[in-house]
Amino acid sequence: MKGIIMQNFFKFLFMLCIYIIPIEFINAQDNIADRENMVEVRQTAMQAMWARLDRLSTLIAQPGDTITSSDGSSIVIGSQNSTDPIEYYALIHGKEATQDASEINSLLSQVEKFWTNNTSIHHVDYTNAEQLIWLIPEAFERYYTDALIASENLNKSFSTKDNEKIKRSVCMLALSCGRCHGAFRKVRWDNLRKEGRGWTGSYETCWTYRNEITLNSSAIRN
Repeated sequence: MKGIIMQNFFKFLFMLCIYIIPIEFINAQDNIADRENMVEVRQTAMQAMWARLDRLSTLIAQPGDTITSSDGSSIVIGSQNSTDPIEYYALIHGKEATQDASEINSLLSQVEKFWTNNTSIHHVDYTNAEQLIWLIPEAFERYYTDALIASENLNKSFSTKDNEKIKRSVCMLALSCGRCHGAFRKVRWDNLRKEGRGWTGSYETCWTYRNEITLNSSAIRN
């Protein structure tokens, strides 16, 4: 009798394992899929931001700079160009600069929490994010907040209709993005080519503001 009870008990355990293990496996697979989807979404969002930031560089272009228009053609900024930068932007790209600036701020806000602990290279097959994000999360959050504030300031600057203030705001956004990526993103040459100068914030017009940030890091939020 005792032997029969033990046999039934082990059969029960065996059947329990048959049902539980697949469920746990499915959950694990779902978690992997969720993590990879999160990485993919943040990468797509970043690519969208860089495209808009590269267009916004039209607002800080200097004579002789080459701008790529919305139809893919290259336009060299002339030395006698007297068109208002905002109007020039709309002519070249077929959309308003304010729209691109607003969309950057929206994208930054939407994916702000997408660098969770389980989305590092140790948990997903591939990511361009450096492990430093999870080793020193306070620094990453600080840099990300800088970019958010810089994008908000850029949107506010358009209402002033002050071209110098708009130019500074574009540079501060580019520099905040570049500073964050310089510290927390894997550097590959093909990334630099694909994402443009906005990746590093290394627009010539912004060099003056780079010095300002070097002297006072909080200036990027002003």
